[in-house]
Amino acid sequence: MLPFLLSKIESLESRDLVKRVAEACFSLAHLFLKRVPFGKKCPVCAAKLLVISRPVMGEKLAEQWGLNTEWVDFFNHREGEICISCGASLRVRQLATVLLDWAHQRGSDIGNRPSSVPACKTINHLKIAEINSCGALHKFLADMPGLAYSEYLPADAHTPHEDLLSLSYADNTFDVVLHSDTIEHVPDITRALEEIWRILKPGGVTIFSIPWVRDGRKTLMRARLNGEEIEHLALPSYHGGSYQTTMQYLVFYEFGADFLTYLNQTGFQTTLTEIPGNPTAVTLTAQKPLQKCNFP
Repeated sequence: MLPFLLSKIESLESRDLVKRVAEACFSLAHLFLKRVPFGKKCPVCAAKLLVISRPVMGEKLAEQWGLNTEWVDFFNHREGEICISCGASLRVRQLATVLLDWAHQRGSDIGNRPSSVPACKTINHLKIAEINSCGALHKFLADMPGLAYSEYLPADAHTPHEDLLSLSYADNTFDVVLHSDTIEHVPDITRALEEIWRILKPGGVTIFSIPWVRDGRKTLMRARLNGEEIEHLALPSYHGGSYQTTMQYLVFYEFGADFLTYLNQTGFQTTLTEIPGNPTAVTLTAQKPLQKCNFP
């Protein structure tokens, strides 16, 4: 992976301003909502869950993906329904819920946590690799002692750089590898999954999401690397960025119905967590078995 995979639509200054304004609004809402004792709680920030919705799927991207109006609505729901207390989208809230459920099944006491404590504070005992910021969830994970956080192209020089095709972590290091809508931007999906497998402990999991069009189509490779050069197999397509900011990344894969084949071939045992009525709102939990397999 190379720096030219990144396209900046606007200046970094504009992107940071949008992010700062959004975070200030979320913080004000959180001051009030964290004190509301009743109602459903956000799995990310633990405040009373109130959401706002806005469209996020652009016409150009919808056309590139060949999405009809129904599927555009699905993605708008997935990305555009955000918690007004922390800014977590439906995708990120689902990721947090699956992480907590998995930790609970391993014997954690998260079911007894105080409602005023963000959910991630109850999993400090886990060794977690967060590969690129998982949206609004990241700021609640950031001070965990067992967190290894990295970005592919960090804007902050103090943030570690990691490439999913060649991770610097040792074998069998992590309980969980988290990533959200990241691996479609990686030139070699098989190699990326093998790297994730390598750094997971036996019994560990990668919990993640992908932009997944589950309407029967097969995975489309839009681009690939030939040495140091990108070969475009379809018109270049870009997406990404928290809070709908301007950082956009080249898409190498548009995953279709056959995506689970990649996980199965690597050796993972995979389960899906779905939100009824929205086939795009799905979180994957892929476990590295406790027993040694033929791979890797």
